Amino acid sequence: MAVLGWIALLVLLAALCLLVLWLIGFLSVTDVFVSTKSPKDTRAFRRVLAIFPHPDDEAVSCGGTLHRFAAEGRQVALALLTRGERGTPDAHVSERLGAIRACEAQAVAKKLCVRLIQADFGDGELCQSKQLLAAYITALIEREAPDLLITYDLAGFYGHPDHIACAEVVTKVRAASFPQLPLWYVTFPRLILAAARLPKHLAPTDAAHVRQARPTLKLFLGRSVTAKIAAWYTYQSQRAALTKGLMRLLPIWLFLSMMLFEYFAEAGEDAG
Repeated sequence: MAVLGWIALLVLLAALCLLVLWLIGFLSVTDVFVSTKSPKDTRAFRRVLAIFPHPDDEAVSCGGTLHRFAAEGRQVALALLTRGERGTPDAHVSERLGAIRACEAQAVAKKLCVRLIQADFGDGELCQSKQLLAAYITALIEREAPDLLITYDLAGFYGHPDHIACAEVVTKVRAASFPQLPLWYVTFPRLILAAARLPKHLAPTDAAHVRQARPTLKLFLGRSVTAKIAAWYTYQSQRAALTKGLMRLLPIWLFLSMMLFEYFAEAGEDAG
């Protein structure tokens, strides 16, 4: 009985330590100065269109929000502009990896309960295809008729050229043809924004940080955080890329469970 008592005590202490760690993490990654949007605030958004360059961009940035909107009965479409064939450690092209990531994106779309629209403009080539992208995105918005548009901010979160090209084209198309359409840039709490850095072989300077959007609203994920965790685990091919910084010290599920909010910056009508 004494041994069982010690085991129970150790289990209790371990649980308390985990709880304290979780609370510290939650408080660290939660920006209390950003206002929270409630379902009532977003009820006008019946059709949501998210546009990102690569498979896994949506899971990293707003997977929980997309799932929450879908769970609330909204029609949510996710458009990916490439198959992610350059998602290798040194960014060389791997068609096999592109096929794998496209399949992973299909599985993630099911987990998030969204409709996937897969394009193939070439991973790493969006900067050279802006005119074609603009025509494609214009037609996409016309066809989907969304009430809300979601994409990266003009810094592409951390300066990835494809992220920036996607954001710039979406922003310009919206400003030129759909100025009344609400546009949300995905962003993050200040701690994460400060820590985000692109590998030097992709971005030799940190100039993109000047263009980073600071959050103006956040959404509580609730049970949708479990769908976000599932989406991250589904992108097995990008596990190394998704476990950098703080996440090297913690299990992915524990780190993501601390992030009960996702953050956005509302673009003005004159954005672009």
